[in-house]
Formats: sequence, structure tokens, C-alpha cells
Amino acid sequence: MNDITAFVMQHQIETLLLVFGSILLAFFITHWQEVKFWWLNFSYNFPFIGKISRLSKDIEGFDENHKWFYSEERLCRDYYNFYEKVDKDSESFDEAKAYLHAAGELGRKPTPTFIWIMIFALVIVEAFGFAYVLAGFTIPGASEATQQKGAIGVATMLAILLVWLTHMTGQELHKNTLIKKIRRWYKNDNAGGTNWRDLKPDEQLISIDNTFDDEKSPNYIRMLNRLDANDKVKTTYTKTLLTLIFIFAVAIGATYIRHQVLTQEIASSHESAMNIFNDDASPFGNTDSATDEDIGALFGDGATDDAGDDLSALFGGGDEKAAAPASAASGESVEDSTNRKGGDATFIILGLMFVFIQILGIFFGMHWDFAGRESKEAYTCLRGFSTKKAFLAYYEKAKTHIARVAQRQLQKLQHKMNIINDNTGTDAETTAILRNNKDRTFKQYLTFEDK
Repeated sequence: MNDITAFVMQHQIETLLLVFGSILLAFFITHWQEVKFWWLNFSYNFPFIGKISRLSKDIEGFDENHKWFYSEERLCRDYYNFYEKVDKDSESFDEAKAYLHAAGELGRKPTPTFIWIMIFALVIVEAFGFAYVLAGFTIPGASEATQQKGAIGVATMLAILLVWLTHMTGQELHKNTLIKKIRRWYKNDNAGGTNWRDLKPDEQLISIDNTFDDEKSPNYIRMLNRLDANDKVKTTYTKTLLTLIFIFAVAIGATYIRHQVLTQEIASSHESAMNIFNDDASPFGNTDSATDEDIGALFGDGATDDAGDDLSALFGGGDEKAAAPASAASGESVEDSTNRKGGDATFIILGLMFVFIQILGIFFGMHWDFAGRESKEAYTCLRGFSTKKAFLAYYEKAKTHIARVAQRQLQKLQHKMNIINDNTGTDAETTAILRNNKDRTFKQYLTFEDK
């Protein structure tokens, strides 16, 4: 764990980028419409090359039917695409709620933002865990820095792929739950009959707008009308099996690589320890050339015998002298074995943690999001409001906001078109139309679209 922490600290920039990117991605997933609307405003207001700057140059294209310039219609159309998504009434509330109820998904919600942040936080931890393991194997022969960066890239892609697979698996399991319910209701409705070939959806395609058209059908048929089931209306586990195979392959592979890295580290540390006592590494030269005469000349003639007696008193006889190094070697072997077993046990626990994290991702996919063909759109329409009054108040406010922004942008465009016309000059009729723009408003444009 300390090694992984050191690895993360060594790559602080990559860590910060991953954290920031994960939070940003989680926000985009849960607030995509708001992000798109912000981008539309940004693209129109950007100086010099923004859409207002480009559209304002077209002061000749004119729609004779509506008496609008094409550039004005283009701007209003872009904002109308957002306006129509919030142009809801009491009937929209009833249709969305009825659709979710018939699909068996009334009360379900999309994955919350904090869950996505938690998922991507786990992805970051997984990515750096994998990167530490894969660092020496991703790009053989490259420098250590290149290997580490390559490992981070591969590990991040692997972690993101696992998030996608586990989420898809959870959705598949949720859909299978609905299909099992359909088959059970069908069997009960037919007094235990098993003629599954008669179990099929209605010929009419059911959407939110016509959700009441199959009111007379049995509940299981209404639910089936809103699911993309196979022709036999059976559960499928293709995504689940592929995901499980991939999860266990990664878990086993990562554990095996960790074991190999640990074995290599133990061997390297043992080799380093042996090199300390290697004769070639001795700073005193080759000790094999030292003789009794050299020692006697250095310490006196009786030094050799005294040294032998001292060693005999310390270690005993000659056999015991040989046993001492053997005992030391045996002690090192036990230490290596203990380190290896402890490391392998730790890696197995990490592998199990990895598997359970993926199971948690599958659980998130089962608990949130939708299986119905238009269930997500129905929920987005309801916005979680349980009362029609709150529903209508929210959409009235949203419509007013978009209409105001669109009108403000349209006025900017018309003002800039008049400036360009004054600078370049056109015919008198075009100039008169440009100046008389009080009837060309976004509110007036809505009447064209409603027809």
C-alpha cells in the first residue's frame, strides 16, 4: 500500500487530471441538457467567430412566407429545440406517469451525481492500482517514466471499460427482472399455460405520446409493449457472462502479475544482499591472496593460531563452523518464504476487493436507470415531481427562462445586422425590414412552430 501511495504521489499531475476529469464527466452525465444549453449560448456569444457574428453577415437571405431573415430563423430554431423539451402541460404529466407505471418503473431514478462521483473515484483508485502493477510490463525496453505513463493510460482505459461493462450488466439484470415478471403474470393469467409463442407485444408501437392506447391490454402486455425484448420474450445474460469473464480475468491476471513482481523484488533484494559480501565487491581487494604469512607479518607470528583458537571457542569445531553459514542461509529462506506468503495473501485480498467493487458497480446499474424504451424520457419529463402543480410551475419557469434568453440573443443578432447594413448598405426595402423588427420576436416564432 505504501508503494502504491508513493506511486500516486510521484504522479500528482496525472492524479489531479483524473480526479478533475472524473468529476467533470459525472457532472456532464447527470446535467447533459444544462451543459448543452450553456454551450449553445457560448457558441452564439463567442467574439468574432461566434454564431451571432457569422449569422449577422447574412442580411440578404429572406423568407418570403414568414417575412423573416434566414439568420433570425436559424437562431430561433436552435433555441426552440430546447424550448420544446420544456413545453409541457398537465397532459404531459399524466402521460409520463402512466408510461412509467405501465413499464413497471414508476419510482425508479437515474444514477445520482454522487454515485457517479463515487464510481469514478473507485475508477481512479483501480487505475493507479493497475498502473503500479503494470508499470514494468506495458512497454518493455522503454524508460521507466515512459513505462509508468503508458501503464497509467492502459489502466485508466481498463478501469473505464469496467465501469461501462458493470453498468450495462446491471441494466441487463434489471431488464431480466421485468421479463421474468411478464412471463410469471402471463403464466398466471393463462392458468399455468406455457404456450409462450402467444406471448408477444401489440402491433402498435407504444410511446409516451400514445401511452393510453393500450389501456385495455393486460398489464404484462403493456409492460412488454415498452421493453425491447427478444422474439421469445426470454431473459438474456450475454452481457453478464462477458462482464464476469472479464472481471475474473482481470482479477486473476492482476494477482498473478503482483505475485511475479513480488518474486522479482525478493530475488533482487536477495541478490543485492549477496553482492555486499561478494569478494569482487570488497574494497580491500581479493582476500583469497591473503596467506597465513601475510597475516603473521601484519599481526605477529602467533596471530594465526590465536585467531583459530578464538574462532573455535566462538563457533566450536569445524563442523559447527560450517553449520553457521547454513543456519544463516536457512534463516534467509524462511524470511523470503514469509514475505512471499504474506504478499500473496495481501494480493488475494486485493483481488477480492476488486471483484466486490465490480459487484457494487453491477448493483448500481440494477438499482438505478431504466429498461423501458422511453422510460428515461418519461422520468426526465416528470423531473421527480409528485404533484401536477409543482410540475407545471417548474416548466412554466423553464419556458420563461429559455424564451427570455432566446429573445435577448435575437435582439443582439438584429442589432448587429443593422450595424452591418449601415456600414455596407443594401436596398431600401431590406433596410426598412431590418429596422422594423418589432414583430420578429421569439414569441412570434413560436406561433410558426405551433401551426
